[in-house]
Amino acid sequence: MTSPYDRLMAEDIPTRPPALPKADLPPTRPIQPWTSEEQAQHLADMLAALHGWTYREPDPETHLRLVEPTDTADPDHERHSA
Repeated sequence: MTSPYDRLMAEDIPTRPPALPKADLPPTRPIQPWTSEEQAQHLADMLAALHGWTYREPDPETHLRLVEPTDTADPDHERHSA
């Protein structure tokens, strides 16, 4: 008898499809570093977007909550929790 782990390890590992030939790739433009002006504008845009943003603690009544198992949900609950 094999375990679930053994069956998983025996499966083939998915691989990527073969790469496209270089001729079929779309042309790329050279990557240029940002200028000081572009960096300053980006920082100003980010700060403007974040202005006035505050973190609010989640409401504990509507956030995650523990759901106790019932006897009908898992008849072996006592055995699993031991």
